[in-house]
Amino acid sequence: MKTIYERLNPDILASIKKDKQKYPYTTRALVLKLKSTEYWDDLTVSDIRAVLIHSHVSMIDIQQDILWGDKFLTNE
Repeated sequence: MKTIYERLNPDILASIKKDKQKYPYTTRALVLKLKSTEYWDDLTVSDIRAVLIHSHVSMIDIQQDILWGDKFLTNE
């Protein structure tokens, strides 16, 4: 099974990678967590918050997506 990192939506992944220069510590921690997790349900609220922050997605637009990760993951 692929990790969450491997299944990230390309736009979300690009945004996270772009933040790596400006926020190296938090971005590195997020990437390590996403590379070691297979299921969206295994992420903590703090982990999901980090994904939201680094993806620069509006909370208003994604209320439903937070539960299932649909906006953040590719459809396999």
